[in-house]
Amino acid sequence: MRSELLAGLRMLDLSDDKGALCGKMFADMGADVIKIEPPGGCLTRRIPPFLDDQPGPDRGLYFLAYQAGKRSVTLNLESPAGRALLGELAARADFIVEAFPRGRMDALGLGYDAIAKINPRLIYASITPFGDSGPARDYKAADIVTWAAGGAMYLMGEPGQPPIQMSLPQAGLHAGGEAAVASMIAHYARGTDGLGQHIVVNMQACIVWTLMNEQAMPILHGDYLRRSGVFTGAIGGRRKTVYQCADGHLSFLLAGGAYLNSTNAVIAWMKEEGAAPAWLTREGGLKSLTPSGFMAATAADYAELDRAEEAVQSFFLTKTKKELWANILKRRLFGAPVANAADIAADPQLRARDYFVTVEHAGLGRTLTMPGAFAKLSATPVGPQGAAPQLGEHNRAVYGDLLGRSEQQIAELRASGAI
Repeated sequence: MRSELLAGLRMLDLSDDKGALCGKMFADMGADVIKIEPPGGCLTRRIPPFLDDQPGPDRGLYFLAYQAGKRSVTLNLESPAGRALLGELAARADFIVEAFPRGRMDALGLGYDAIAKINPRLIYASITPFGDSGPARDYKAADIVTWAAGGAMYLMGEPGQPPIQMSLPQAGLHAGGEAAVASMIAHYARGTDGLGQHIVVNMQACIVWTLMNEQAMPILHGDYLRRSGVFTGAIGGRRKTVYQCADGHLSFLLAGGAYLNSTNAVIAWMKEEGAAPAWLTREGGLKSLTPSGFMAATAADYAELDRAEEAVQSFFLTKTKKELWANILKRRLFGAPVANAADIAADPQLRARDYFVTVEHAGLGRTLTMPGAFAKLSATPVGPQGAAPQLGEHNRAVYGDLLGRSEQQIAELRASGAI
């Protein structure tokens, strides 16, 4: 079902992986999102993995996911005719999102100030690694750079070892999401004064925003979080949070205080099955699990906790994720199986809410299962409005129907390298 939430609005998406999510969110809400690609295609087409492990411009899973529902046109910004076409499209657009190096669009005569003269209503979002001012404004950055510069990478990895990269690149996704939110805020303001705005998204700042609780630690506790691996980063103590099980991993917290009932319940379960050491079931339970948790724990407490964690780990290794989840619910344990991609695809909760949707991809001649709506609205559906486009699939529709170019003129633009 076609979403009517942003029907009638148009976005030009000139971004790469740093802003793909912004255009995707607008497309999911029913906006006409035109993906502007260089003649060789957007770099997101080349991000692996690929469908059936076969590389191709229309087979990248990243591209298929984040460009779904958009239209694709090819356009060469190095060509005067190409730049003129973009100006014409901007005059007919409501939003632009781009992620070029700072000053690049200005140098091409396509920056916000120039475009605003053509279309003062246009909302123009620029996604940058470090913003458009300050000493780092001209720095280039891959995902790992902004993740490190934003501080989040400091907390990733094992204690005593160097920090490690977030396994799934996310800085661009945070930036794209913030660009979408900021664009909608500017759209609300435009409803009052009729004017657009220039939005500058700072990827470094987006990552800093993910550390809201960590930033408060020095102020509130006089200390800061450190890399803790499979343990929590709580100040004052160590708490293991990830255990292995028969077919994967489990997130579980063996602790006192608010978690004491859960801890006692898992020990009782182990006792039922004859898997609990005698010392673990003694009267009074674990001495280390004081009501205050670990804020006042001693070395002896930690040694006892190590023994308890080893016993619990051995027990969990005899259980599958399905068995563990059933008992977590039954016994009200504080934990959950760690879902992998296959688990998510088969998740009954996501299925019950019709999260995954199927989309026909004519170019590939097959049906694709796609992530569905990021939210469910009672009156206006949200979600993928179609498959990701083939390169230049909508050149004729956009340059012909929208801009009024004839077939001959489109052929000439292609021959000249403008599109």
